[in-house]
Amino acid sequence: MTHAGPAPTGAYWNDRATAAAFAELPVPPYLADLLDTPAPEAALALDVGCGAGRNLPALAAAGYQVLAIDLHPGMLEEARRHTRPRTAFVEADVTSLPVSDRRASLVVCHGVLHNLHHRDSLAAALRELYRVLLPGGTLSLNLFTAGHLDPCLTPLGNDRYALPNGQHMSLIAPDDLIHLIHSAGLVPREEAVQYLSPGDPGQRSVWRANLTRP
Repeated sequence: MTHAGPAPTGAYWNDRATAAAFAELPVPPYLADLLDTPAPEAALALDVGCGAGRNLPALAAAGYQVLAIDLHPGMLEEARRHTRPRTAFVEADVTSLPVSDRRASLVVCHGVLHNLHHRDSLAAALRELYRVLLPGGTLSLNLFTAGHLDPCLTPLGNDRYALPNGQHMSLIAPDDLIHLIHSAGLVPREEAVQYLSPGDPGQRSVWRANLTRP
């Protein structure tokens, strides 16, 4: 999922070959571990920025009612190929989710927030994820940060960078991310995991953690 902006992100994310490639990715181990605990009865899970649907079968199999949300119709079209019972789809932006307050027991948001084009949008998205999360619920968050900046990135100012293909990303320092998380009302359940991951192009600095709403 990406936020509307000047870079041609829609063309990339709606491309059928891109969507098909993302559909082949496995469920990340850290989400699989989280889903070892069965869902509470009638619990709702949101996959915000569901992409091509890699997580949807695992969420449904864990017993959740699943709402798959993405901004790009090309990704949603591919994600529907992974439809399971109790799974619905909606096209929406992470900064304005069509979900009532305190509704979701689990929110998955992987590889999404760095695609927003402004730091303020990233902060707004964290507040929106807090809004829809039940107190005591879990937000599984994963994004790229400025912990490592690959030479392939072109600085644009104000925490914004351009990839060689023209896509724009907002990459902020991990300490700034923690500040925004706490400002949104979210609290980490454990220490964040940070590591370098190979990207295409360049290496990416990944930050991930499970957060909660007290």
